[in-house]
Amino acid sequence: EDSVAAAGNHLVSAALSYMRDHCTEPHLSLTDVADHVYVSQWHLSKLLNRETGQSFFELLGSLRIEKARQLLQDPSLRIHQVAEATGYADVAHFSKNFKKVTGMTPGEYRNKS
Repeated sequence: EDSVAAAGNHLVSAALSYMRDHCTEPHLSLTDVADHVYVSQWHLSKLLNRETGQSFFELLGSLRIEKARQLLQDPSLRIHQVAEATGYADVAHFSKNFKKVTGMTPGEYRNKS
């Protein structure tokens, strides 16, 4: 059982690392990540949920918003550019997700920092 748990931890670490490196790609999918760590989507989805308590899309969203927070520090970047740079094709969708995660809009976040 311990080796199974360790293998699961290793897979999740590898998956999260890959997601961190590729989260700005607009079409990053569970399939891409599962293929990268050589497990089925179903298995990876279960592991991510078990190890992190979050779904693939929640994790991906969090990683993208984290990246967006860094980019918003640069006043020369417009909000739609930050959205595109973090994998969002649609600025409204980006703003909605950003607010859901941080409790404020990208503009409010930028003005606060």
